[in-house]
Amino acid sequence: MHGKPPVSFHFGDAVAAAYRFDPESGACRQTGGDPLPVDGEGWVWLHLKLTDTRARHWLARHGALPAAVSQWLLDGPDRVQMQQLDGWLVGAANGLHHDFAFEPDQIGRLRFCVGPHLLVTGRRHPLRVVDEIRRSLDMGSAPQTPLAMLALIAGHLAAEAEATVERLMDDVDGIEDRVLDDRSTSRTVEDRQALGRIRRRAATLRRHLLPEGAVVAAGLGDLPGWADPAGRAGLAAAAERFHRIARSIDEVIDRARLLQDEIAAQRAEAMNRSLLVLSVLTAIFLPMTLITGIFGMNVAGLPGLQDPDAFLWVMVLILVGGAATLAFMFWRRMF
Repeated sequence: MHGKPPVSFHFGDAVAAAYRFDPESGACRQTGGDPLPVDGEGWVWLHLKLTDTRARHWLARHGALPAAVSQWLLDGPDRVQMQQLDGWLVGAANGLHHDFAFEPDQIGRLRFCVGPHLLVTGRRHPLRVVDEIRRSLDMGSAPQTPLAMLALIAGHLAAEAEATVERLMDDVDGIEDRVLDDRSTSRTVEDRQALGRIRRRAATLRRHLLPEGAVVAAGLGDLPGWADPAGRAGLAAAAERFHRIARSIDEVIDRARLLQDEIAAQRAEAMNRSLLVLSVLTAIFLPMTLITGIFGMNVAGLPGLQDPDAFLWVMVLILVGGAATLAFMFWRRMF
């Protein structure tokens, strides 16, 4: 890295964030110009916009990173992972987009490479976690080492995922209260649709977040020799937190599925009750309809044609037939 001309960065260009950290004082400050670390002057965090060609040019011309690490940061496999490469720790994690509106395509990759005195992260879309980290740094929360900063980022990624899962859980709680209230049937269709959306969103989060804990936990056994205990402990805590979030997502999916089954069972029960009422009414009116059909035939010899009380006797016969049918159904316990 020595002997190369300084490379100037400006916020809003290729660099989204650049901080220099002083472990002795615990302070950090935003930096520009050539912000790379110098021996004895602490360490640096750079956050690059990987879609900006200036970031690619900087990685190509600057000797801060080994060539293999720079190439991996730009064009490495687009999946969640963490591994050693030329003495550096490289990897990728999932993060929510800055303008996250809860759609599956709004989960992006945060790529990173970590050395003893340098952390370089990169993204192709603005991520919410970077703003959270910058706010925490402005409040004076400065990690001591690059690995500890990576652990802090992982903790924020887990926190934003946890908040999203909690919102899903609250939505499920509200629907569950309505579903289990037998008097509430006005929002059945809306609740079924909402549960379907919740299951899709939870499944998407699970697919993206489930590898996080497993990858970080597996990477803890293959950290470089310069890895500090605080950074190791922070990554271990983040891995455990991701495991808890994955279990919470499974709970959301299971509860949503059970509520969908309960709604289907309630609808089936309501349909059965309606069919039972229709069946009883049909059975009661069957003999009544038969009597009216017989006396409605316009044929010679029909009794009562000349009797002024015939209509009354026919009505009595109809009511008796209906009552007899109803009594028979009660006796046979048909409902």
